[in-house]
Amino acid sequence: MSVPPLLEMIQIAKSFGATAALRGVTFSVRAGEARALIGENGAGKSTLMKVLSGAHAPDGGQMVLAGQRYAPRGPIDARNAGVAMIYQELNLAPDLSVEDNIALGLERSRWGLLDRAALRSRIRQALRTLGHADLQPHRLVRELSVGTQQLVEIARALVLNARLIVFDEPTSSLTQRDVEHLFQVIRSLKSAGIGVVYISHFLEEIRAICDSYTVLRDGADVGHGTL
Repeated sequence: MSVPPLLEMIQIAKSFGATAALRGVTFSVRAGEARALIGENGAGKSTLMKVLSGAHAPDGGQMVLAGQRYAPRGPIDARNAGVAMIYQELNLAPDLSVEDNIALGLERSRWGLLDRAALRSRIRQALRTLGHADLQPHRLVRELSVGTQQLVEIARALVLNARLIVFDEPTSSLTQRDVEHLFQVIRSLKSAGIGVVYISHFLEEIRAICDSYTVLRDGADVGHGTL
C-alpha cells in the first residue's frame, strides 16, 4: 500500500477580480520529500503558497494535510497546523538573542512565562537536528551571518513542530558556503521526515536538493516529475 502524501492541494483555484491567478492547480508533497515549485514570475507560485500559508482563501478546491482536511483561517492557523514559511526577507528581531527570536513564535499558553528551561531544551534539540548544535541560544541575531540567521528561522519552525517547510528563493542573499550549509540543513529536515517545498529559479539548485518538481505556467500546473 502506498503512503499518502503529507500535503495534497487538489484543484486549487484563486482569482483576483477578472484575473485567474490559479486555475485548478494540483500539488502534493510527501513526508521527507523536497519538491521544487518552478515557474516564471506571475506563474502563480506565490499565490499558491499564500493559499497554503493561510494568507489567501482559495475560491475552489481543497487541501489535505496529514490525512486531515486543511483550511487555515490565517497564517497563525497554518503555523499551528505545522506549515512554516521561510521567506527571502527574514522575520527576525536583530537586537534579540537566538532564543528570544524563537520564543517570539510561541504562545505563552503553550510554554508558560517560567518554562525557559523547556524552551531552551527544544531549541538545542532543533539545532542538533539541523546539524548546528554549536550555535548558542544567547547569541544576538545581529551578530550572525545571513545564512545563520536563516537557520534561526528554520529552528523556530522546528520548535513549533512544523511538518512542512516552504523555502521561497532561499539562496538569493547567501554566499556559496551558506548555500552549501542550507542544503545540508534541508537534507537533515528530509531525514527527520519533514516535507519541503523549494521555490527557486536556479535549476542547478533544484537538481542538487530536490526529489521532484512541479511546473506552473499562467496559474496552471503544466508538468511534474521526479529528479
